[in-house]
Amino acid sequence: MADTVCRLNGSLIQHGPCNDRVYVMKLGPGDPRDVIGSLMSLIQEHRYSKVVVKAPSRSRMPFLEADFIEEARIPRFFPEPDDCLFLSKFFSRTRMDEENFPAFEQIIGRCLSLPKEPADDPLPSPYSIRACSSADAGNLARFYAGVFSSYPFPIHNPAHIRTMMQHDTRFYAVIYDQELAAAASAEMDPPTGTVEMTDFATSPGHRGRGLARRLLSVMEKASREEEMRVAYTIARAGSPAVNAVFARSGYRFGGRLVNNTHIGGSLESMNVWYKALG
Repeated sequence: MADTVCRLNGSLIQHGPCNDRVYVMKLGPGDPRDVIGSLMSLIQEHRYSKVVVKAPSRSRMPFLEADFIEEARIPRFFPEPDDCLFLSKFFSRTRMDEENFPAFEQIIGRCLSLPKEPADDPLPSPYSIRACSSADAGNLARFYAGVFSSYPFPIHNPAHIRTMMQHDTRFYAVIYDQELAAAASAEMDPPTGTVEMTDFATSPGHRGRGLARRLLSVMEKASREEEMRVAYTIARAGSPAVNAVFARSGYRFGGRLVNNTHIGGSLESMNVWYKALG
């Protein structure tokens, strides 16, 4: 079961047992202290073990005073300009403990040393890349369901994908012999001029061929044409290949969200990467 997306004190949140957390995706315009109070009531009611808030830097003090910590940051995310902070609070020792910390640090170290290389060379025949439409929603949903045993959002549901497409999310796919070989989405937010590069998936038989990096390059070009200023992603910390895609494409490491997201069958830490598109 996917977690619920709803409004709380004017903020857009996701919460539920799948990720065992509350995620404030867009902080509302009201007093952050009121939001914090509502979050604590929701967490107490459901006994969640983590809350993470995406917030402008200017709103940070009430959260820090309530014992939130900064896990990651994206500079100049907001057009004021202001940084976006990922502010988190844990409610269990187990949720805070990161058993794979040395491995995650090693992955980041390797990725940061990789050369920055544009992915503008053509795909080998018979691969091709194209933008998707609502008519592709069923195929995309089946594709994602076959790649991920669990996912933080219901992208196995065609209706959800169609709704995303209606709200400034562009899906792209790599096609091989009329079948999906890889897919991803660019989730645009025109008010802030930011775009989340997300939902990357490659069929096992097509991995290791640079498909994700080429998808990312196409999505960046389309996002620039839509006047997006900043691109970012929240990538699985334990995946060397996924993190390398963004590092090689010129993204900067913004921090790690510890034990944050239920994906691929388990709760995983996630790395934040960002890039200025302007």
